[in-house]
Amino acid sequence: MARLQERAFRPGLAYRLSTLIMLRSLPWVRFFVARRGGAISGCVIGDWHEGNSRIVNIAVDPVFRRQGVATALLAAIEFSLPEGDMILMVEADNPAAQALYDRCGYVQTGPARDYYGIGRDGIWMRKPRPGGVPKVRV
Repeated sequence: MARLQERAFRPGLAYRLSTLIMLRSLPWVRFFVARRGGAISGCVIGDWHEGNSRIVNIAVDPVFRRQGVATALLAAIEFSLPEGDMILMVEADNPAAQALYDRCGYVQTGPARDYYGIGRDGIWMRKPRPGGVPKVRV
């Protein structure tokens, strides 16, 4: 997974192995891996945060992009986190990812200045989901 992160993201944004292990161990975090022909083609990490379901990270190996991997991962994480709206952050200079999220029902809700480093803005996106108020976890 750490190698996938390195292939999918520019330096400084890829999650390290220690971060992936920590996230995988948390009970409120969902972690899915996609495979194509035995190879790891992508992964998605999500959780439940402040009344919303959140996509923390989605990575697709460049070799497998534009083959439906990210769409399948989004569907899996949305199904496993059914409470509240879905939220995520995407880089402002990543129009391909923004277009994917748009096709999957996400709408831009606002900017996040310097979210990915100085001069690298992010865009908050949200997918409204039916059901009104999220269930309270005890």
